[in-house]
Amino acid sequence: MELVTKYFSNMEYDDNDVLLFKTGIFGFEKYKKFILIRFDNSTNSFICLQSIDDADIAFVMINPSNLIPDYEITLEDADVQDLDLQDIQKLAVYNICVLRDDVPKSTVNLRCPVIVNTDNGLAKQIILENSDYPFKYPFQKLINKEG
Repeated sequence: MELVTKYFSNMEYDDNDVLLFKTGIFGFEKYKKFILIRFDNSTNSFICLQSIDDADIAFVMINPSNLIPDYEITLEDADVQDLDLQDIQKLAVYNICVLRDDVPKSTVNLRCPVIVNTDNGLAKQIILENSDYPFKYPFQKLINKEG
């Protein structure tokens, strides 16, 4: 099927590519179906979470393990059930970014990761309630860690 996207013009996708967020994403609850699109072929790159219902709804995300090796999440039993997660190895974790023109002033939300069961395409955004991870982790800290 053809999809109009925010960052990639028109592109083709398959039903198997669709992620289902049963409860949507915080602040965007009415949008339930998304696809993941890599900005490039690098595994360390940014990834786009694009709504298939509205071309203007797209989120830039990172895989936190590529930049913050000790990043850990704890899933509640309800999260595991919501995702029908049978194998923890099939869990992908991403964090939504807020990008600024001045990249070091950009942030990443470490408190509310997007979790995806790569086996069945069920996805959910969760809040890490008892966590010290911030909602707005500065990219500048990530840049300093890399340097």
